[in-house]
Amino acid sequence: MANEITVTFLGTSSAPPQLSRKQSATVVKYKSHTLLYDVGEATQYQMIKHKIKFTKLTIILTHLHSDHTLGLMGLLTTRNFRNIKTPITIIGPEWTSKFISLLFFAYRFKPDFEITIIETSGGIVLENKDFTLESFPLSHSDTSFGYNLVTKPKIGRFNINKAVKLGIPKGELWKKLQNGNSIEIDEKTIHPSAVLDEVEDDSMKITITGDTPFDETTIEHAQNANLLIHDATYPSYEEERAKKYLHSTCVDAAEVAKKAKVKRLIMTHISELHKDLDESLRDAQEIFSNCEFAEDGLKIKLKFKD
Repeated sequence: MANEITVTFLGTSSAPPQLSRKQSATVVKYKSHTLLYDVGEATQYQMIKHKIKFTKLTIILTHLHSDHTLGLMGLLTTRNFRNIKTPITIIGPEWTSKFISLLFFAYRFKPDFEITIIETSGGIVLENKDFTLESFPLSHSDTSFGYNLVTKPKIGRFNINKAVKLGIPKGELWKKLQNGNSIEIDEKTIHPSAVLDEVEDDSMKITITGDTPFDETTIEHAQNANLLIHDATYPSYEEERAKKYLHSTCVDAAEVAKKAKVKRLIMTHISELHKDLDESLRDAQEIFSNCEFAEDGLKIKLKFKD
C-alpha cells in the first residue's frame, strides 16, 4: 500500500545459520519498490515462503562477507530459470562489480536480464520520486556500510494564485513545480515551496546497519529514525567478544537507539550465544524500552499519517 512501508525479516542469524534462523536478509517494500538488504544463504527459499516476488528487486549489500552474500547466485540463477526479464539493481561497496564478475565467471553464469551495479563510498546512492537511499561507512570492515532510506515528503496543493502573482506562465512550468522541481525564470530560481501550500512533513526514515560494533557514525546518521534495524550478535555479557569481532551486543544496539533518539529498534544478526533471549531483551529494554528481537518471518508495517 502507498501509505505504508512493510519490512519483512527473511534471515536473522549471525554467520552460522540456526534451525530457526537463516542468514541475513531483510526486505523493505514501499510503493512499487522492493529493496532486499543482504542475500544470505537460503534467501530465495525465504522469499518464496514469505511471498516476496522475484520480479522487481533492488539488492543492497551492506558488505561482501559470505554470510551476507551466499544467496546471491541462487537468486539470480532462479530469475534466469523463471525467464524473468525485468532489470535488477545491485548496490554495494567498492569491489562489488569485481566480486559479481568473479562469481559469474566461476559459475559460468550469463544473466538473461539487465543488471546495474552501483558502488558506494558513502553519501546518496539512489534517489527517485519516492525515496532517497543514503549509505554511511561502518567499522565492521573496510567496506561495511549502513543505509538510510528516507521517503519523500507529501507535496502540498499547487496554489494557482501564488503562481500567477509570481508571473509563472501556465503549462509545463506549473507541472514541474507541482512535481516538486525547481524552475528558472529570467535567471531567477523559483522553488516548489513558493507555490505549494504547506503540509506537515510525513517523510519516514529507516536505518539499517548490517554488521557493526557500537559506532558513533550510526548514532549520527540514525538520528530520529522511525525504525533502526541494528546488529545485536551477542548478549550483554559478551562485550569483549563483540569488540574483538567488531559486532554489537544487545546493549550496544539499545545505546545507539537511545542516543540517536529513534522511535523503534529491532535487533537482528543474532548468535547462539544468546542463551536466553528474554534476558537479553530485558537488558536492552532497560536502556531503550521500544525494542525487540527479530525472528525469521517477522513482518512489520510503518504507516504514514493520513
